[in-house]
Amino acid sequence: MSHPLMVAIVDDDPGVRASVDNLLRSAGMEGTEFATAEELLACDNPGVFDCIVTDLHMPGMSGIELQEEMARRSWLKPVIVMTAYPTTASRQQALEHGARAFLTKPVDPDALLDAIEAASV
Repeated sequence: MSHPLMVAIVDDDPGVRASVDNLLRSAGMEGTEFATAEELLACDNPGVFDCIVTDLHMPGMSGIELQEEMARRSWLKPVIVMTAYPTTASRQQALEHGARAFLTKPVDPDALLDAIEAASV
């Protein structure tokens, strides 16, 4: 029996974090919430996560900067980027840094779950 997918949820909005966490749990996945990218990077066991779902625009380190730091640390985990303010440039930048999906908030729940499952294979 395989373990449930473990997903890190990185967003400065507590409502978004809680909503994504509830969605994951309803789909049989497990979420861990982080208010900042720095919190995720400081966690004790980052290897436990199968996928990272991050906001693009946050105080401190952005979602793109998180991707850059993960690459610098050779932390090869799939990343899904979400934003309420999409631009062609930010989409391109996120995908160039390895994002598996770039989703616009409010995120369609099925699209997010599909992206997580596809990225975590």
